[in-house]
Amino acid sequence: MWALMRQYWLTLVVFALAGGACGYGAILLTTPLYTADTEVFVASSSGQSTNDLTQISNYSQQQARNYSVLVTREIVLQPVINDLDLDLTVNQLRRKVSATVPLNTSLISISVETDSAQGSAEIADAIAASLSQQIRVLIPPLEDGSYPIQLKTVEAATAPGFPSSPNRTLYVGLGLVIGLIAGLAVCATREFVNAKVRTPEQARDLARSSLLGTIVHDRAAATTPVALQHDELSPRSEEFRQLRTNLRFLQADRPHKAFVVTSSVPGEGKSSIAANIAATMAATGQSVCLVEADLRRPTLASTLGLVGGVGFTTLLAGEAELDDVLQSWGKHGMSVLLAGETPPNPSELLGSEHAELILNNIVSRFDVTIIDCPPLIPVTDATILAQQFGGAIFVTGMRRVQVREVRRSLERMALVGAPILGVVANRAPLSIRGRYRMTYTAPVEKTKTSRFALFTRKGAKSSRRDDARAKPVSARFSRANTHHDSEPANESLRAS
Repeated sequence: MWALMRQYWLTLVVFALAGGACGYGAILLTTPLYTADTEVFVASSSGQSTNDLTQISNYSQQQARNYSVLVTREIVLQPVINDLDLDLTVNQLRRKVSATVPLNTSLISISVETDSAQGSAEIADAIAASLSQQIRVLIPPLEDGSYPIQLKTVEAATAPGFPSSPNRTLYVGLGLVIGLIAGLAVCATREFVNAKVRTPEQARDLARSSLLGTIVHDRAAATTPVALQHDELSPRSEEFRQLRTNLRFLQADRPHKAFVVTSSVPGEGKSSIAANIAATMAATGQSVCLVEADLRRPTLASTLGLVGGVGFTTLLAGEAELDDVLQSWGKHGMSVLLAGETPPNPSELLGSEHAELILNNIVSRFDVTIIDCPPLIPVTDATILAQQFGGAIFVTGMRRVQVREVRRSLERMALVGAPILGVVANRAPLSIRGRYRMTYTAPVEKTKTSRFALFTRKGAKSSRRDDARAKPVSARFSRANTHHDSEPANESLRAS
């Protein structure tokens, strides 16, 4: 629940504010009601002894409960309607009046709620007076002309200064809560029906495999897809080096390694990952071959800037030898076997014995072979090669693939008995890089150059007296450079 709230916090805030706005709108559309209260005390004739007083007290409390029922009866309400000339019936007025008796007391509390503050107070006082009069009608007087029960008003009603209904705090608070619950329901439904993989840890847990590497989304990858070719010292290049290091421990018992690279759906960047893995491994001096086994939608020719048209399908057709279709790429001499022309039956070709012989020949010839396969959900090509080479590297595009699609891909791999060798989280948010990595640079050379440039600019504009003063500074600067073994800086100083 907390993870869901952190993930969709902005959506939840919007829903909560919308609910609060609806609650406030309900307040504006609701007629305000005002409640006025008055209290009447039920008094009995006084007694002489303690027992008499106790009996009288109990009798008064009992009568207070009886008389509270009369407050909402016609015998009391009709005179009020007549005296105040109210445009109400007895039933309408009855719904606006309530009477309660506090526990163990002889008090009757009368409450009247109407749309007028002054009107509520007037009706409450009128009901108290009418109740007192009707009690004298219902109870016969004593021999001396007095009544055994008397009702006395102990607190007259006053016009309330604020409406009692609607309760603004309650309406707005209830709207906020309802909006938040509605937002949670929408987010939970969306997460259940259309949830996407958003973190490397989530991808690792879904695949139940180790996380081989995390590649942060970089806009420069669109123009320079191979990181080492663009900048060997960039953070993205270092991420692929870390991925290369982790891959060294896979298939460690084999002299010639083959890695099948696939994903769940198109657009997760598995071809770019395969190309970068091959280029990074070739940089270590190993013989590497990148095989494009995606015979349906090949992209490596445009990605690497190579000539397409011949490749894997050319070998399958028996129209050329392997050396004729291999192309060298990069300064490290990485070999690339492109897909070639698109055949009408890619799955049958990849599953044939001829394709297996060609791939085994390539694997035995190179130290490392990277096989770029189609995604798992649209076609079954990747499962064929994954089963043949003992598993696959599973590329997961953050915020590109749904959880259910990943689970469906894993089920297809499990059906053919091909394990997931590891997960590569691609297109991870930039915050991941800041969470797990630090910048490790040494801007000392840049600082010394800036000081030297500043020194030379000042020396060019100074007078003879300034030059004389600058001499010991030059010597001191030269000694500092000598201490740091900066020979180019010393030579420049001597030249100046």
